[in-house]
Amino acid sequence: MESSTVLGKLSYVLASRQREKVLAAIMPRPQTPGQIAKQTGLHPSHVSRTLAELSRTDLVTCLSGERRGKLYAASNLGHAVFAELADSRGDRLISPMARGSHFQRYHHWIATHHGKAAADEILIEIGLDPAHLDSEGWYPLRAAIDVLDQIEARFGDGTYETIRRMVRDEVGNYPSVRRLVHRGLPFAILLELSPNAYAREYNHGRLEVDVQDHRAVMRNYDWMSSPARCAARLGVYEGMLTLLEVRGTVTKIACMLRGAPYCGYRIDW
Repeated sequence: MESSTVLGKLSYVLASRQREKVLAAIMPRPQTPGQIAKQTGLHPSHVSRTLAELSRTDLVTCLSGERRGKLYAASNLGHAVFAELADSRGDRLISPMARGSHFQRYHHWIATHHGKAAADEILIEIGLDPAHLDSEGWYPLRAAIDVLDQIEARFGDGTYETIRRMVRDEVGNYPSVRRLVHRGLPFAILLELSPNAYAREYNHGRLEVDVQDHRAVMRNYDWMSSPARCAARLGVYEGMLTLLEVRGTVTKIACMLRGAPYCGYRIDW
């Protein structure tokens, strides 16, 4: 089964809590709509509508008609999607996700510097169809981290400077950053408002900002990280300085990978 199909359907399921509940209910064994409603606490009409949605997308199969109602089971695709969901989520209540805009920006930068074929291949290798990326859609954070690793392995030298430069170049093209910058506010105020932009890009974690005079400390409380993602964060803050034509420096001061509770970056200007 193609991983691009699985990831695409995963995004569809995660877009509705009801779809996730119904799919989870029929994973152990086939269930009738009545049994699903009792198990999930959903209204029977909501269960019926959700089953119809999952059936149309080939995630659920109607096995047979019974006196007390039809039996529904997860299809092979449904099992694959649920396995991906469990793998992405681990023991958390929600799966850590990132907006599709991240993948679009990575694709744009690679296509600009190495050609569209190379950009397409990077995304296809991690299971995403570059022709059907939704900038506002949600995709597993693990896939975003995987694609950064793929980019560094293909085009970098092991220092992650390629990742840092890529994100620095592309930061101004993120919709959340454009919304922030277009307000025309002083740099210090924009930094204080940046947690709002973070919340638009991720469904997990948080960004805390402490601004004093001409120094700010950005604390990223992420659920997972990697050396490539640390470099990407550095590129984001450096890119903001360049985008706003502010002369300054960015210094990494704390890292989750070294036992800190957050990844910290100090901006001086």
